[in-house]
Amino acid sequence: MSEKIVVIEDNPDVRNNLNEILDSAGYTVETAPNGEVGIEVIKRTHPDLVLCDIMMPELDGYGVLKAVRENSAVASTPFVFLTAKTARDDLSKGMELGADDYIMKPFTIAELLKRVKVRLDKRKEVLDKSEAKLKEVTSNIGQPITHELNEPLRTIVGIGELIMTEHYGMEKTEIVEFVSLIHKAGLELKEVVGKTLSYYEIEELKNNPEQLEALKQEVIPSSKTLINQIALDEADQYRRASDLVISLVETPVQFPTKFFSRILSSIINNALKFSPKGSMVRVISGVDGDHIVITISDEGLGLTEDQVQSIGAYQKFDDGQSKKGLGLGLFNAKRTVELFEGSINVNSNKGIGTIVKIRLKVG
Repeated sequence: MSEKIVVIEDNPDVRNNLNEILDSAGYTVETAPNGEVGIEVIKRTHPDLVLCDIMMPELDGYGVLKAVRENSAVASTPFVFLTAKTARDDLSKGMELGADDYIMKPFTIAELLKRVKVRLDKRKEVLDKSEAKLKEVTSNIGQPITHELNEPLRTIVGIGELIMTEHYGMEKTEIVEFVSLIHKAGLELKEVVGKTLSYYEIEELKNNPEQLEALKQEVIPSSKTLINQIALDEADQYRRASDLVISLVETPVQFPTKFFSRILSSIINNALKFSPKGSMVRVISGVDGDHIVITISDEGLGLTEDQVQSIGAYQKFDDGQSKKGLGLGLFNAKRTVELFEGSINVNSNKGIGTIVKIRLKVG
């Protein structure tokens, strides 16, 4: 069976030429005159490759790519832009959205067929090598993490290939910008892997009573210093230090430092990530009897009552803008706090904000 290619191009002459070239080369081709029709064709045909113009009326190539990457059924489809635009911003935007390659207009027939063959061969190679491993991964940790790992990996591989093949014609500033996108994707990958490893570390700890008991005896001598540093570090990632309101008491906490830092980092990170820049994120601690109460509140998207009740592994909440996330951050925090005989309470209102209160033993 020949490989399927969808061509989305608003110029009828270019569209017909591409159709004839690819058809003559033995590919099965479907065409679309605009982005809206193109999305429907992609959903219907599940192609092996999409060739898409960037500059189109109504819905441009970026909009098509965004829609494809958000549709789980076709999200991994290789996507190549056809463009006469060579500005750094256009290349950066496409690669950040998840484009796999660019073909610059005008191009020769030989160049077009070569780039198409390279991309299809690479797709086949990746599918062949990863099929067995993918089954193993999905059986252990489910489909959600597969998607979350694939997104940053696609960015890293795609930009890496672009730099390797096009570096001779790039400005230094262009290379630096692309490397920064690779770094950003790497950090996303690190976060996904970290949360997943944390999930299994907690599971293992539950089944190791001796190690758990030893960890329960650990004491953090200065909670104020540690909480303050964690909050500032997380705010620095989002350039939101000025949005923080910090009010802390000085008291020791009976809790292992590694897990304490992980919990606070995750919850404060969520508060910053899911609230608008310029709104307040408050980190407050106080003593209530023999417990310290740490409160993290934001003025962000918030959750519904049903969402709060359904907090669990791989239960993610759509922020209205991004489909990313495993839903592990708050779930891991809740399990860890309870494992060390503390409690965590989440009070949230959709569109108003979220308040997370953590109660732990004073050291």
